Amino acid sequence: LLWYQRRVREGGWVLQNGANSAVGRAVIQLCRAQGIRTINVIRDRENPEVLKSELKQLGADAVFMNSEASEMERFCAENIPYLALNMVCGEETATLLNCLGNEGQLITYGCMSMQPMVIPFRPMLSKDITLQSFWRSRWTKQNARTEQEWRMFEDIARYFNTGGLTLPPLRRVFLV
Repeated sequence: LLWYQRRVREGGWVLQNGANSAVGRAVIQLCRAQGIRTINVIRDRENPEVLKSELKQLGADAVFMNSEASEMERFCAENIPYLALNMVCGEETATLLNCLGNEGQLITYGCMSMQPMVIPFRPMLSKDITLQSFWRSRWTKQNARTEQEWRMFEDIARYFNTGGLTLPPLRRVFLV
């Protein structure tokens, strides 16, 4: 996603929901490696500090639960993201849009909530926000064996080799 859209410069902010997913964890690490700061949203849970700490160890700059939308919006007013990555949809889309800066961009690449995106009119109109989708299969089909795809894989390999990118926690499951 970040190679696909290089809108955010070093020192800038990216906002994402689903931050504790495998993609979310990769986004945190790749942003850190490029000097980009992240604002991350996780689902409400008991004892969120354990997960928040884990994500901050990966490089997350700020982590909020869904129920902390007001706090996150205040944080974003001082640390303005211009790119938001949406894998959840539903009501949470509105929170991302409210946090984006003028001429920001929301890229949706999943719909974990299985709910339609809630898109409030006010931020769309007053901030001139762009909505875009990203589908990895389509991107691969369009970019297979191109220079762009090779550069992406070279970058990912370099991040793995230097420790800038690690695998998410894995849990072994035995099927009985």
